[in-house]
Amino acid sequence: MTGSLAGRVALVTGGGTGIGAAITAHLADAGAVVVLGQSTQTKADAAAAELGSGSRTITGVGANLATAEACRRIVATVLERYGRIDILVNNAGVTGAPATGAFLEFSDELLDTVIDVNLKAAFRCGREAARDMATRGSGVIVNVSSVAAYAAQLDASAYVASKAGMVGLTRGMAFELAPLGIRAVCIAPGDIVVNGSATAAAGPSMPPSTQRWLRDTPLGRRGKPDDVAAVVAFLCSDAAGFITGETILVDGGWLSY
Repeated sequence: MTGSLAGRVALVTGGGTGIGAAITAHLADAGAVVVLGQSTQTKADAAAAELGSGSRTITGVGANLATAEACRRIVATVLERYGRIDILVNNAGVTGAPATGAFLEFSDELLDTVIDVNLKAAFRCGREAARDMATRGSGVIVNVSSVAAYAAQLDASAYVASKAGMVGLTRGMAFELAPLGIRAVCIAPGDIVVNGSATAAAGPSMPPSTQRWLRDTPLGRRGKPDDVAAVVAFLCSDAAGFITGETILVDGGWLSY
């Protein structure tokens, strides 16, 4: 895919860690100019410096996407810097322990945080980016959902709802934006090994509580951020020009039975 995205400008929210960092790197390696978003400017700058080696063109912008203003601002920053946005990857999200809690005890405050960041931010950033894409009649929006959209997880009802919402949002985006030349697609990663480092690879160790993921994944291993990022890079390229409204599972076959 080297060079397949040359001349394009991409925004990857949550693009400095884990899956987001891998997506940032893959898009940049394919020739795109990439702006990665993180919750603070300090974190964004550090991630951009770590990921922006060699021929990659990567910059960072700090924005807490729990608010409508932050969503408008992050897209506006890309437009101010580069004058256009061709690719948006809605990857930022509240996940793991911060999004977990028993349904009967889950607070309204935490519910708002999960929905605001995981679902509303994808809607808002998508809307702002699509307004610019429409002026050129082209663009791609990729929403990063989860297998949780299809299979409930214990003590994660809010997270499951937010990720299922992204699948529906993608279909709605695709239907409305197709006449404007804009594609909207979604990916649903399965068990992916990530940590806080922008460039760390998946390791072989896992806590006992996650052993079931390895056992239940037909391909017999846990996924890596690069497994997801490679699919995103393909979906953003012209090779995927007839794909829109779809959700692609990147789960090693975990949902095949």
